[in-house]
Amino acid sequence: MTEATPEIRCVDYWRDGIPHNKLMAYKCMMDAGQITRPHATGSRSTGAVVVQYLSAVPHEWILQELAKLAGVAS
Repeated sequence: MTEATPEIRCVDYWRDGIPHNKLMAYKCMMDAGQITRPHATGSRSTGAVVVQYLSAVPHEWILQELAKLAGVAS
């Protein structure tokens, strides 16, 4: 079985910053190699955060997995 290389560019927008449980979910996915090359940019004036990363699976799948992990991490 060949392992997929993370090549899908993904961008998530957090209007009020990243909640702690979601941040821990991102960390779990990075540790598992599901997300690579993460980069977060935040706005000091609004608190909004944009997270960009590469994934080996479609963005929708990553969002579903983040939701599952965040529920466990909360």
